[in-house]
Amino acid sequence: MAESDIIIPETGADKDENFVDDEFKGTVPAGDAESMQSNPNSLGYGVQKIMLEYWDPENEKYWEAEGKHIAKRNLIASIPNLLCGFGVWLVWSVITSKIQLAHDKDPDVYHFPDWGSPSGNDYRSILYLIPAVAGISGGTLRIPNSFMTQCSGGRNVVYSTTLLLALPMLLAGIALRDPDVDLNFLLACSLLSGVGGGAFASSMSNISFFYPKRLQGYALGMNGGLGNLGVSVSQLVAPIFMGAGFGAASVSKVTNTWTYNAGWLWFCLCIPSAVAAFFWMNNQPSHGEATTLLNLKNFWWMETVGIFASFLAVLTLISTRDNAAFQSSGGKIGRNFLLVLIAAVTEHVFMWFLTPASPKARVRKQAVIFKEKHNYIMTFLYIMCFGSFIGYSGAFPKLIVDLFGYIKDDDGNTITNPNAPDVFKFSWMGAAVGSLIRPVGGVLSDKFGGARVTMVSIIVCTIAAIGQAIVVQKTRELDQPEKNFGVFLFLFLILFLSTGAMNGSTFRTIGVLFEPEIAGPVLGWSSAIASYGAFVIPAMFGVSMEVGKPQTTFWALSGYYCACGLVNFWYYIRPGCEKPGA
Repeated sequence: MAESDIIIPETGADKDENFVDDEFKGTVPAGDAESMQSNPNSLGYGVQKIMLEYWDPENEKYWEAEGKHIAKRNLIASIPNLLCGFGVWLVWSVITSKIQLAHDKDPDVYHFPDWGSPSGNDYRSILYLIPAVAGISGGTLRIPNSFMTQCSGGRNVVYSTTLLLALPMLLAGIALRDPDVDLNFLLACSLLSGVGGGAFASSMSNISFFYPKRLQGYALGMNGGLGNLGVSVSQLVAPIFMGAGFGAASVSKVTNTWTYNAGWLWFCLCIPSAVAAFFWMNNQPSHGEATTLLNLKNFWWMETVGIFASFLAVLTLISTRDNAAFQSSGGKIGRNFLLVLIAAVTEHVFMWFLTPASPKARVRKQAVIFKEKHNYIMTFLYIMCFGSFIGYSGAFPKLIVDLFGYIKDDDGNTITNPNAPDVFKFSWMGAAVGSLIRPVGGVLSDKFGGARVTMVSIIVCTIAAIGQAIVVQKTRELDQPEKNFGVFLFLFLILFLSTGAMNGSTFRTIGVLFEPEIAGPVLGWSSAIASYGAFVIPAMFGVSMEVGKPQTTFWALSGYYCACGLVNFWYYIRPGCEKPGA
């Protein structure tokens, strides 16, 4: 027989190296796989054939002959697109800090007349809403992105997502030129920026299909870790652009600020990244529809529905801001979790009932993950890892300003601190540390086991969170708060270091616990729920800062970390646990 075209009915069943799983298409020449060229038009770095003919990374001979070369090129093209996703998603963390500093010097700049031109603590608290809205949008959009790769094809999703990301940056580049810009318009731009947060789920799911299990930690760590660096690019490079006019007029007549340049920076980075994905990436054999047009239709439908679900949550936030039930600290925190529930439930309902027939069938096939107990356990743990990382990333720059940027004068009035640290010299460090350690966490997990690496990181993270709660409380009591900045920065870097390592270790655990066609959706869905940390944590800091007790957020998080440590130990580490070696 010259060719075999044999279908294995059970995913993960034992198979001959020439067999093809039912989740793959194509034929494989019989005999020596080393001489096999299944995808001759998808090798190299020229114009690629979009759809791969065959894919089986677990076949070691096929992997060495052809697979690793295709996988490497797709990973190289994927990373800058995910970097743009994170950069656009989190750029609001530094834009809001720049807005606040400009407003402190010139109250006529960014005074938000549509919200009654707030001042003092009210103004500083409201600013937390801008990155928080991007957080809730990003979390919600990760839900459809968890399943989108198999519905539309990974290549189509990646380049389309990055092109869509250029839109809110274009709008921000235009709107932030206006000192009287409405806060609601910036919230709308922030909502659209959540597309970048959603991109993580589809990107990680897509890359997981290209690599064998033994290299999942490396591949997901490189894609996620280097992609996470988009946060640091925003927090390091964007402030430089916001401080340089390039010949243009400043937004303020009192102080030099070109906040709008952050939008133009990312607009210019998104376009070439999307082009790289368009030409260098491939779709898996069984992913997507017969034509690119149908694939794009699926993408835009699922993305639009996710944006609408996010919009409903943000609309609820705006419409209830003066409601008496949500004026207390407890009421505001409760509303934050209610908004997450509204967005998540609405999106799940929309996906289940309103998705077109063909992608709906694929979504429902992948919905088998909701019958898997360890899907929920790993999601609980990943909220701790990525939820903390992305939440801290969004809050860190503004926390520096709020904790160290103000002091009391002799009359008890709040004034700016002339000795405050420069927020933009330090704000990028946390996300950089967390991003760079993620691949290391993945590689260490390949060697020692993901659950073990996670356990060590949980212990370190909990100690750092408790220490930070104490330091923040003491800092609020000082006349010269900048004296505590060194300890504050050190503990925050430890938090980023530990959560970043756990990002890599938990994803490796997921890659080992589940078969590839299940692991992809689990990776996406767990990251979707975890990314709501980008909304919840900045919003919690906003509420706690408003009442002068930001340390309560760290105390609450340290308690959660303890619970995660117990769960991780019980299911994956203790003698006789359900999944040893995970």
